[in-house]
Amino acid sequence: MSTTVVDEEFGTRLRLIMQQFGSVADLARAVGVSDNAIYKWVTGRGKPGMISLVNLAKAAGVSVEWLATGKGEPLKAKPAPRAVPGSEFAAMPLHSLRATDGRSNLVSSQIVDYLNFRTDWLKRTLNAEAKNLALIEVVGDSMSPTIDEADLVLADLRETRFKSDGIYVLRNGGDLSIKRIQREPDGKLTIRSDNPAYQAVTVAPESIGLVGRVIWTSGRP
Repeated sequence: MSTTVVDEEFGTRLRLIMQQFGSVADLARAVGVSDNAIYKWVTGRGKPGMISLVNLAKAAGVSVEWLATGKGEPLKAKPAPRAVPGSEFAAMPLHSLRATDGRSNLVSSQIVDYLNFRTDWLKRTLNAEAKNLALIEVVGDSMSPTIDEADLVLADLRETRFKSDGIYVLRNGGDLSIKRIQREPDGKLTIRSDNPAYQAVTVAPESIGLVGRVIWTSGRP
């Protein structure tokens, strides 16, 4: 029996795990390997042995079966963020921001996956708790190159009122989108896409609804 993982989608699952830790160095330290080993695994230039696979699954709080094969559930959790007393991790439901005919929807009842985030990392880096965050997978290119297709974002659900320029999750009726908002000198708000192919619009502040402010994006390893 081979002691290596053979799965062309392994790199994709590993990227999801990397996004939980905030840095390759943190993940490598948790698994007990070098940073270079993580980079080799994620780029397909190498695969973890069985011991490293088990350590990787344990560090990320996912099942070995899911990590190795993509089958089964990555972890068992209820459809809401939760932190087990004494646990280092909070399990967060992953939603998908779907784009159809230029419009985007976050289907709240549709949970596409769960990811574990280190509670101390959320607090230290983002000054936030999982219960106040929404984890969203982006579909579409309107915010490229800042936020690309399949990137993950964390939105702070406490920030439902515009306070300063930044990237927000907006609600327009039943539609949701991720856009950059800037205040104009006359008090109106300009809603922009970082992709220049999309046209900006300027609106009155009371005409838009904010779901939350984007405070973290996954980017690329």
